[in-house]
Amino acid sequence: MKVYLVHHAHAVTAEENPARPLSDQGRIESDRLGDRLKAVGAAPVRILHSEKLWTQQTAERIGDRLGLRDRVTLAKYGIGTGDDLTPFMKEIESAGGDLMMAGHVDYLVRSAARLLCGDEGRMGVEFKPGNGTVFCLEGSGNRWAVTWGWRQDQLAA
Repeated sequence: MKVYLVHHAHAVTAEENPARPLSDQGRIESDRLGDRLKAVGAAPVRILHSEKLWTQQTAERIGDRLGLRDRVTLAKYGIGTGDDLTPFMKEIESAGGDLMMAGHVDYLVRSAARLLCGDEGRMGVEFKPGNGTVFCLEGSGNRWAVTWGWRQDQLAA
């Protein structure tokens, strides 16, 4: 099984728009992510996102590029800073296929750490330089590995 951890693309500032939709740059980043994921054959059974507009839009644009818009869905649990990882871990166990999470960096880093070493307090991956980054983890149970990662500055790759 594969788990794709996607750090959402750039949003406008709250001063520009309190709802914080994706910026022009964020729309480009999301489309690039979708194209990259399509190129590697990503086909998650669900593309999860938080309640924040910019994560939803990131997930939707990726889903569009993959031809999987119907698989984009709001996570039924919190995926923000400090939120419990247990519901996501249970969803991974019962998914019946690959999953993608378009979310926030703290939750994604802790999720990767839990999968990779069983301890969400340890650093397993780092989403640098930041927005529009994806890591693919592959495994099951307590045996997971990072199979690849991609950042916006790797456009030539």
